Amino acid sequence: MNLYVVRHGIAVLRGTAGYIDEERPLTDEGREKMAKAAEGMTNLISSLDLVLSSPLLRALETARIIAHAFKAENRLEVSKDLSPGGSMKNTLAAIAKQRALQSVMIVGHEPDLGFLASHLLGCDGSVIEFKKGAVCCIELPVVARGRGRIQWHLQPKVLRELS
Repeated sequence: MNLYVVRHGIAVLRGTAGYIDEERPLTDEGREKMAKAAEGMTNLISSLDLVLSSPLLRALETARIIAHAFKAENRLEVSKDLSPGGSMKNTLAAIAKQRALQSVMIVGHEPDLGFLASHLLGCDGSVIEFKKGAVCCIELPVVARGRGRIQWHLQPKVLRELS
């Protein structure tokens, strides 16, 4: 399986009046840049069998934009374990249940995504930084610590240039 790990796009700043953290949406710029990045992803990824997203609005909006670009809206599911501070163990178990699929994408938040990706690569701590809108492809023959191999890690600007 190829696991695609994506950090949500540019969102309304934390602490902005009128928004609680869970309900901070993408900004107009964030939506526009994410749509361009998603278009770039379609030039690298042939299809997505499943998209798992954090339920927080900024991640869910990001996942919807990407799912739309791949015509995979009906393959989008929400996982509370992808929320900030969620369970890495449960997230890995959910991914492992999908082992028959060829391509799974998760959309979430830092620093959790960095720790999850690093764990799969066999690293202690976080060695991968996800800027807003960045994506990393990890080949996973088995969903377990140290079994993943990074195929590529692209920043959002590069993804937009690929569109």
